[in-house]
Amino acid sequence: MEKKLFFKKGAEAELVIEIFDKKKVLSKNRIRKNYRNKNLDLSIRRTRTRSEAKLLKEASSFVNVPKIVSVSEENTQIVMEFIPGKRLKEIIEKNKSLCKKAGQEIKKLHEGGIIHGDLTTSNIIFTKDKEFKDRIKKHSNLFFIDFGLGYFSKNIEAQATDLVVFKKTFNATHSKIKNGWNLVLQGYNPSQELVDRMSAVEKRARYH
Repeated sequence: MEKKLFFKKGAEAELVIEIFDKKKVLSKNRIRKNYRNKNLDLSIRRTRTRSEAKLLKEASSFVNVPKIVSVSEENTQIVMEFIPGKRLKEIIEKNKSLCKKAGQEIKKLHEGGIIHGDLTTSNIIFTKDKEFKDRIKKHSNLFFIDFGLGYFSKNIEAQATDLVVFKKTFNATHSKIKNGWNLVLQGYNPSQELVDRMSAVEKRARYH
């Protein structure tokens, strides 16, 4: 790595932009939790690093995600492509068609057996960068990021929960978009069973 530039610090990890082979990459370093036993904390961070790397690799078959440059379980670090562009959160209100597109791409993830775990319009990047033109043509302009809470499952309950999480944050953040959530669902085109399960998940959430 030739240069480092602090990018963002979240609850679970610190993100740093670095220059590698004359290209920007993003280094995700999981943060130690001092309230946990030291050995347990390291084990958890290593497990989550390994899991996220597997999810990114598998998800790339169905949707656009950053390619992995390197993984160090020992150092609980993943280095991946930096995706230039805008967070979907910043542009979706000016381009309602992206609601439907987001739904379509989320369904591809679910059909591939992947639950994102933290679906928000902040965790989807829209890019038109020429470097990614082949992948954009194959999938879409949307790139999913941050699979830190993700896991493998084709269970309908897991899919429903993933969608309810997205619905909650989507409606809270993008209330200005008329019928916005309905457009997301149009893109996803859920089965009646999944719609019913989402309703059940929402009802449980209201009483807890």
